[in-house]
This record gives sequence, C-alpha cells and structure tokens, in this order.
Amino acid sequence: MQSRRYLSPKTVDYYQMCLGGLEYFATKQHWPDPAEITRDHIRDFLEYVATEPHRWAGDSRWTGDRRCTFKKASAATVHHYGTVVKTFFNWAEDEEYLERSPTLRMKLPRPNYREVQPYSDEEVETMLSACEHDIQYGYRCLGIRNKASISVFIDTGLRLSELAGMSISELARNLQQVRVMGKGAKLRVVPLNGEARKALKRYLTQARQPGGDAVWKTDKGQPLTAHSIKIMLSRLKKRAGLSREGGPHRFRHYFATRCLENGMDINSLRLLLGHATLFMVLRYTKFVNVKRALAEHHQFSPLDSLYRGGNHNRKDDGWGWQQ
Repeated sequence: MQSRRYLSPKTVDYYQMCLGGLEYFATKQHWPDPAEITRDHIRDFLEYVATEPHRWAGDSRWTGDRRCTFKKASAATVHHYGTVVKTFFNWAEDEEYLERSPTLRMKLPRPNYREVQPYSDEEVETMLSACEHDIQYGYRCLGIRNKASISVFIDTGLRLSELAGMSISELARNLQQVRVMGKGAKLRVVPLNGEARKALKRYLTQARQPGGDAVWKTDKGQPLTAHSIKIMLSRLKKRAGLSREGGPHRFRHYFATRCLENGMDINSLRLLLGHATLFMVLRYTKFVNVKRALAEHHQFSPLDSLYRGGNHNRKDDGWGWQQ
C-alpha cells in the first residue's frame, strides 16, 4: 500500500501489523473477494479484535513476528485497527481497485483513552537516587548514563523512540538544545536546561563509549535501542523498590503535567511535545485541574466549614433558605 503522504518507518510497520491481522482474520473466515466485502465483514473483524483474548493464534504467516495476544484489546486499540482498515479501503477506492469502500459512513467505536498516569515526584526522586547509588557503589558508568537518560526524559517529555534516536550530530554545541525525529518523521527542537544538561554533559564526557553518532550506548559501545531503554528502566525501578506499573511514557506524562502546574501555556506545551493538535494537551489539562480540585477540597469542604463555624453568620429565612 503506497500513501500519498510520507509515513515514518514506524507508522508503516504499524499499518502492516494491523493489515496483517485483517488478512489473518479474512483468511480464517473465508471472506469473499475484496469487491464483495461489506461493512458487516469489517464489523466482524473489529468485534474479533475487541473480544478475542488470544488473537492471531501465533500464526506468523499473517502476523510476522508478532506473538499471540493473551488479553482483550482496549477500546483505543480497536479504534486504531478500525482507523487503519478504513484508511486502507479508502485508499483502494481512490486508486480504483474497488468501486466503493465497504467502510463508507462506518462509525468507529470511541477510543476511550486511558487516564493520564504520570510518575509521582517521590517515584522520580527514588529513581534518580537509585542512579546515584549505582554511581557511588560500583556501577559508575551505568549510573551516570541512566541518570542522564532519565533526566532528559523528565525535562523534555520526549517519546521513547525520540530519546533512543538522539544523535550527537543533532545536539547543540553548548548542549542547550537537541533536534529529534518525532511522529510522522517530523523534526523538532527541544531545550535542555539546568540539571538535565548537566547530567547529559557528565555522561558524554565521563561515561559514553567513543565513536558513532548515537547518544546512548551500551558499555560495549553499541547503540542503546528503545527496547533496551525499557529494560533498563524496569531493572532500575526494581532496584529502587518501585512496584507500580509504568514505563518510559510516564516520564512524558510527568513532564506535561508538571509544566502545566508550573503555569506553562498549553500551546507552548503542545509544541514542545510535538503534538499537531491540542487534543492530547487538553487531557493533561484535565488531569491537572482534577488534581487541583482534589487539593482544594480541604480548604472548601462544606462539612468541615460547618464544623469550623464558617456558616454561622448566614441567617435562615424560615423556609430552609439562607441569606
């Protein structure tokens, strides 16, 4: 499938994975020729994705290296599959492979994205302390590298793939900025300030293996992959005694919510995060507003105010109304 717009390799892989699932299901269900596929066929596929915990049955002929799943898909996952399938059939219609797309006027289920769940200040401080412990007690280079990567996560809100793809050639000479490749193969510049820049400089000058353009490297000098960073964080959290689930993306949530709490403009935050619209930023805004409302309840609690005598100066008019 060729697209009229440029898609990043990661997006292409994701489309191929979703369409591989569609091909798997269509083959198993003995679907008719593409021209005879209807909306009901597509709905059956999305129902399968939504309700079958053991999807794909590990059949690599249709799903590549993807493993069989062991839990039901979230509403957001079903929505993403539906979006890819609609895009594919609309493309087939535009290219005149089909007279009419079976997804025409088909409504997709609401994505119902999960609530934003950032790390807490205590969790972040515990992870940074664990890195310092590694530095002080026998794992100096590892601790310096891990502290630098976590510091950059915290202070920039980078996605995992963006942090893993950082390169020396895209770092400003004074380390105050770095240019990263975001979603849709879009480049953007993010600032590095204070402690994050200090931690990164310490890693580059004291712990990074020489050679190559990748910023993050193993102790053997190989580029650190996104998967390796996830494993690093998981092991670090275990050493730090943190049991709550969550991976690198929670640093992005932490960055966004703390920026809003500190008064950052939502459009400035959108640009720093690399979002095309304010949709995701508004989810962070909702989280911050709810958190603020919960904190303010102590001050405005009606029952506590009553016990403190806050309503004693209000006179009852005899009908239950207070003036």
